[in-house]
Amino acid sequence: MRIGALAELSPAPGRVVVLRPSRECQSAADAAPVSPGAPSFLQADHLNAYASKAGAGGVHRAWTGTCGEFDVAFDEAAYIEALTTFVCRHEGLRTWFDLSGARPERHLVPVEAIAFEAVEVEAPADWSGGWQDLLVSLWDEQCRPDSWTPFLLGAIVREEGFTYFWGCDHAFTDGASQLMVPAELGAAYAAALGAPSPELPGADSFVTYAAAEQQLAAECDAETPAVREWVDIVSRHGGRLPRFPVDLGLAPGETAPVRIRTWTALEGEAVDSLEELCRAACGRFTSGVFALLAHVEQRLTGSSDYLGITVLGTRSQQTATSHGWFCNFAPVSMPLGETFPETVLAAEKAFGTARELARTPVHVPLGAMVAGGVLAPTELASPQMVSYLDVRKFPGAGTTPFDTGLHFTGEGRTANASLWVNRFADRFEMATQSPDTEQGGRAVATFFEALHDVLADLGLPVRPVDANQIIGTGHAGHDR
Repeated sequence: MRIGALAELSPAPGRVVVLRPSRECQSAADAAPVSPGAPSFLQADHLNAYASKAGAGGVHRAWTGTCGEFDVAFDEAAYIEALTTFVCRHEGLRTWFDLSGARPERHLVPVEAIAFEAVEVEAPADWSGGWQDLLVSLWDEQCRPDSWTPFLLGAIVREEGFTYFWGCDHAFTDGASQLMVPAELGAAYAAALGAPSPELPGADSFVTYAAAEQQLAAECDAETPAVREWVDIVSRHGGRLPRFPVDLGLAPGETAPVRIRTWTALEGEAVDSLEELCRAACGRFTSGVFALLAHVEQRLTGSSDYLGITVLGTRSQQTATSHGWFCNFAPVSMPLGETFPETVLAAEKAFGTARELARTPVHVPLGAMVAGGVLAPTELASPQMVSYLDVRKFPGAGTTPFDTGLHFTGEGRTANASLWVNRFADRFEMATQSPDTEQGGRAVATFFEALHDVLADLGLPVRPVDANQIIGTGHAGHDR
């Protein structure tokens, strides 16, 4: 599995097939009954952003997905059965939101109404120059939260096998959900073909999760310990949320189209060596990641106190394999030690605090801080985030769909350069969703070079940074 830009996929040409609801299914979805209760907090933010974008005539590209290879023959009926099984298993994928009223109104499509059919799509005459535009246009059309289906599964069919491609509006999915798609889709496809396949564990409801989140938030106020801890952390950092530590060349409030930039920092045994350094400092690899980022920021800004906002999963044992947006955000705040091991130890404690704070929906402390004047509303516009994933732990590793897979996002606009820090079986990698400008590229290259030097100072055989490749050419600039 790779995590990067869709352009990295480069699928071989073939017949393009997509699965769409049957006419009867679509009619049932359009008339689906209301599912009581509010959306989750992250869904609500997403729905507001979507409505604003749509109202301004903009292009909604807040979808994400995966692609990969199946090395078995394409069977249309089995593929339809696999998607049907997948969608029926996850309540969140059977929902859509009516945004015509004052508040979003969720609708839930009944399981018994789910039915798909295969539709062939005209492939581009110039495959090398057109496959990506085709897939993006299909997802742009389908992956939206205010109609069903908010996802699209398709296949690029060849004699020797096929490429699956899946995209879903972000309101109904997250990164972990996407990384589980190849395993679950593969198991369902194998079962539909009559081949042996693993029995999938239960997947509890995202709708129930959203209701529980709302209930938890209702029980909190400004004196809730998690809220007070957030206030203390943000106050100590000047009432500001993190920024990318290198100037991206954007004016306040300005955004630019996204370019995804990646750098493989360590390979093979070097990744294990970094983990050994973390363990020797009484920390985990995750703590080592934040210790590295803290020392990079110190090199770039001189800061001796680190603040990052990280993405944390909120799945329970019952929702471990459920499809939905099971995430929260929490601060990782710590003083830097004089040595990397000292900072790892500080990061271990800080990450433990972050996990505790993530039990409280982030919108509660953010709302309290804005209301109390601790945080300006403009700080919430485009936050700098850090996401760490250990891809080795996901189901499906070792299978062809997973190992050939690519996880990507729709490339919209950004005012920051949020980081994806990923550990794979054979490498340790950094990726950013950064502005597609020359200055944005130079800023990312500078950041990667500082990380290179931190790793080199630890005695690790770090890979070089190709600044020209990271900066790139043909930038979209500040508009697309």
